Amino acid sequence: MKKFAVLTASVMMAMAVSACGSSTPVATTAAATTAAETTVAATTAAETTTAAETTAAAEETTAPTGPQTCTYTIYNTTGENVTELYVYAVGSSDKGTNYAESGLKNDASVDVSETMDASETEKATFTLEYKTESGREGSFNTLHFETVPISLIAEDAMTGATPLAFQAPASK
Repeated sequence: MKKFAVLTASVMMAMAVSACGSSTPVATTAAATTAAETTVAATTAAETTTAAETTAAAEETTAPTGPQTCTYTIYNTTGENVTELYVYAVGSSDKGTNYAESGLKNDASVDVSETMDASETEKATFTLEYKTESGREGSFNTLHFETVPISLIAEDAMTGATPLAFQAPASK
């Protein structure tokens, strides 16, 4: 886009000079076009250099190492109490802690944290599973290692098959 703007401006300048009575409009236009091409080439070279510098800087940045922690802040917006709430590694037979063992009231929230080595976080996938006091069950099997708000939503608020939304309730 920059190249086009520079070229257009140069051609416009050449046309303006030609319109002012220059005795060599073709030569002036050719000179302006050559100048525009030179400017475009210089702009392209500068953009390439900037991209290379950015790539080099990104490569120098070290990836996280050691233990990493993510936190899911889970909001109950189901309209009823949640009696079971689990977050566990996909494929695990052990669901682990029931984060709603005492009952997670409607409009309440709970923080669930997972800690693992940085080398494992890219591939980590979790299942979030819950059950309400009326027996309604919901699950999400592709939760990634990230810090994110999650709202368990009421059945009548669902716009698709997913029983949750990755956002905090509007009032929070």
